[in-house]
Amino acid sequence: LQRHGLYAVGCLVHYGGGAAQAATAGAVAVTFRSLASHKKSPSVQINGCEVLRCLAEFGEAPLDELARAAQEAKQAFKHDASVHRSADLLLALVVPRTAAAVGALMDCKQRDEAVQRNGIISLGQLAAHGGIAWRGSATAAVGRVLRAMAVHDGSAETQAVGLWALGRLAERVEAPTGGMLDAAERARKRHRDSALVCRHADQLVQFLQRP
Repeated sequence: LQRHGLYAVGCLVHYGGGAAQAATAGAVAVTFRSLASHKKSPSVQINGCEVLRCLAEFGEAPLDELARAAQEAKQAFKHDASVHRSADLLLALVVPRTAAAVGALMDCKQRDEAVQRNGIISLGQLAAHGGIAWRGSATAAVGRVLRAMAVHDGSAETQAVGLWALGRLAERVEAPTGGMLDAAERARKRHRDSALVCRHADQLVQFLQRP
């Protein structure tokens, strides 16, 4: 019943132009509830991810919750290619949109350290969703982190979170690493008295210089 219901909602949204009506009727909450209640059903997870993707395409669903639902589906069925495919399609929509929104705010407020630091943290957290979802977005994310670190080079806190985010992007997303090593060396030299900066710098350098 849940599987067929989700399929019907997906068809309504995708083919019937009913995204707004479905969202108003509580389709997002219903889908989240079905996914949570039927974690052992791969078909429910597949259909649920597809419904959420359709709703997200029309801007009718919260992006952060969508990403979490996709990750939970993948974790529940670690070896089910069909579940992973549906979840990755959802993430491939959610991650670029979220990264773009974060990046746009960072671009507008480059001198606002709090905005830059929060943006860096958001990008670092998004890296948890893996490389497939980041195609086309990783280069811009790395550039924004490096720019924020350069503009706010006197802040040990911004340097620390920047190095942390760069490490996650390099390791989990396979983002381009150009400029990361120099940024780590500069941060470590400028903030040699900060144990946090030095630790993140050492970890990033070690990853970048691995065999």
